[in-house]
Amino acid sequence: MSVAAAMPTVGSVTSNWASLGQHGLFMSTLTTFGQISSIFSMPVAGYLCMTSFGWKSVFYLHALVSGVIFAFWYCVYRNQPSKHPWISHTELGTIHRGKSAADLQKYDSKGKRKEIPYLYIVTTPAVWAVWIGALGDLVAVQYSSPTVSLFQLIHIFSPLYLHEVLGYSVQKTGWTAALPVLFQFFVKIFAGHSSDRIVGVSETTKLRIYNSLALGLSGLFMAALAFVPRGYPTWGIVLLTLSNAMFGFNGGGFNKCATLVSRQYSHFVMANIQVILCLSMLISPILVNSMLRTGALSEWRLVFISHAVLLIVCNVIFCVLTTAKPALWTEPDVPMSNRRNQSFLSVKSVDPKPLHRSSSKGPIPLQFGLSSLSVYSGRFVSFQLGRRLRNHTI
Repeated sequence: MSVAAAMPTVGSVTSNWASLGQHGLFMSTLTTFGQISSIFSMPVAGYLCMTSFGWKSVFYLHALVSGVIFAFWYCVYRNQPSKHPWISHTELGTIHRGKSAADLQKYDSKGKRKEIPYLYIVTTPAVWAVWIGALGDLVAVQYSSPTVSLFQLIHIFSPLYLHEVLGYSVQKTGWTAALPVLFQFFVKIFAGHSSDRIVGVSETTKLRIYNSLALGLSGLFMAALAFVPRGYPTWGIVLLTLSNAMFGFNGGGFNKCATLVSRQYSHFVMANIQVILCLSMLISPILVNSMLRTGALSEWRLVFISHAVLLIVCNVIFCVLTTAKPALWTEPDVPMSNRRNQSFLSVKSVDPKPLHRSSSKGPIPLQFGLSSLSVYSGRFVSFQLGRRLRNHTI
């Protein structure tokens, strides 16, 4: 219950508060809640469990911290920057610059919230690219930390690996397991900022590069980790840290793609990432435990290699389907009844005039291409027929 609204809130905050040139920074910064919580929870929990306070004190402390943070959020946050007393007109203009009317106007003339085109969203190839990238990321990280964070491989089973395979004590395991997450935090901030600042490269290309660093490179480090023998804990920690840190680049990858493509509907796309997170939390431990019958090194090798393959495959699919252009159903001038997007295929270029599209071109669904083709072919046939009739008459 407590984390159910996390990712939808991240999508909504980014859509409402970030300028178009800051989506990477916002997504990276807002999703560091997983890393920050792990950096705090792992060493503190490990310490408290070794004291006279016992394991119950871990829950009491986290309940207190969560209550204080929630009270601060409730008092400070506003859904719209235009309604926040601390936002100046200059800042508001910066946030709204370049956004479409539909992106800014959440309600219609009757005061009702505009309908969400669910069917068209779930049949958009770029949206599936986001979800498939998230699937590889969230399942692969399910092995590493004891907290519910964004990267679950690294956040649930890594303390077990450090303790049973590399031979660290319980207290030392808490601090050591927090180290990879700390590096990931800094990488995430760097990735989000740099993905917005790099020029000379298209946004779609940047999405592919950053997602490949997050999933592809992490998969390679994870595959190398599979072949670290017993008795080499330093190598295990180094590769585990590098594999985990690379996930920080996802702020410029599939997470950023979600908000760029879905714009005002990004909360729905991010909500489904939350669903994938919850499913990975249920399924991944079952799969990992089925492979870890005795905890032998050969079994851990199978776990790492299988997750490395999953990461690389998901990244390839993401790179094929992704785009940084806003989807057609985010455009304000296209009637909802015409927003057909029921195919994974898309046509890249269509004359925007018949579709009443804005200057920002997004992925064009196949049905739009076919309907436009039929219109143009009809006009062509009518023109040819009229010319022949005129010639015959003359």
